[in-house]
Amino acid sequence: MKKFLKPLEPLLDKGLNTTESFIHSHRNVHFLFGSLFGAIDGLLRSPKETAQAPPFIRSNYDVKRFMGAILVALTTGWVLPAMYLFGWQCVVFKLLISFVIGVFIVDVLWAILAREEHINEGGFVTCLFIPAILPPQAPLWLVGLGAALAIIFRNILGGVGNNLVNPALFSRLFLTICFPAFLVTGYQTPLVGIQDIHAVHQGLDAVTHATPFTAFKTSGEVASYLSLLLGTATGSLGETCRVALIVSGLWLIKIKVANWRIPASYLGSVFVFSVFFSLILGKAVAPPFFQLLSGGLILGAFFMATDPITTTYSQTAKWIFGAGCGFITVLIRDFTTLPEGVMYSILLMNLLAIPIQALMVKIRYRL
Repeated sequence: MKKFLKPLEPLLDKGLNTTESFIHSHRNVHFLFGSLFGAIDGLLRSPKETAQAPPFIRSNYDVKRFMGAILVALTTGWVLPAMYLFGWQCVVFKLLISFVIGVFIVDVLWAILAREEHINEGGFVTCLFIPAILPPQAPLWLVGLGAALAIIFRNILGGVGNNLVNPALFSRLFLTICFPAFLVTGYQTPLVGIQDIHAVHQGLDAVTHATPFTAFKTSGEVASYLSLLLGTATGSLGETCRVALIVSGLWLIKIKVANWRIPASYLGSVFVFSVFFSLILGKAVAPPFFQLLSGGLILGAFFMATDPITTTYSQTAKWIFGAGCGFITVLIRDFTTLPEGVMYSILLMNLLAIPIQALMVKIRYRL
């Protein structure tokens, strides 16, 4: 890879350093492709720039390696299992649309208009989340719109490192409000590789069912825990195979990309509050283990709530953040008509992260 990228640097670097007006410059193409080259090169390799003055900080992880680790974990956690469960066509085309529209169109246009020299590699991670949090039968235009909105929201809120809320979830919330028919109705049943592939030709109506939690609310039916773990139950494209998500999430914790306190407090609080409400209300509340294995809880706890930008940074505040996510998730799931509470809980706690952290600082230093 280094031998392939190295010869391209002299051709594209001059496009990154131009000071002429972009619209009237003959270096426009160099600027555009130079920004893309910088993002891809930085994601795959260590940055060639080094600090010239103190303080000098040595670390195994920079932003690029951090994003690269998340991309690997998401690929093994949901992309590969989804290819088996729903067919590679369903996954690959949605990923292509998400990356092309989100990164190579919207992010490039934003860099052009804002005169930014580089396209941050964070756009790849954001666009990889979009198909994961949408139903398998979501049309391609909805995926493209979600990716575009996520990148726009991220850049409006300050860009990578300055987001107030998770941009992918904020985009999902916007789509839920504007296009509820595509997001709150029946979900496509996993096809399990090539089995029942002929069902696709019968139309989506023939192969869609309610999500496990929606089925519980309407009929009291509790899905098999094994089907929830292995991904044969219905759900969003990236949330079905929970075994793969757990393994990938634990790997992120092991290499210290994700802080273990947030998923531990998130999942632990969901279990505790589920037990608490079950003791009071009985079977009207979903069983604790069913709560843990249904919906987007595993995906949200390991991959979205652990975003270091939109969460708290002190250890005590992380416990509070995760517990708050779990409490809100259980409340929404069991006491509202909404089909899922993970998205809302993480977004709400994102908004509360700064006040929580400020409160912890005041308590710590008694200001």
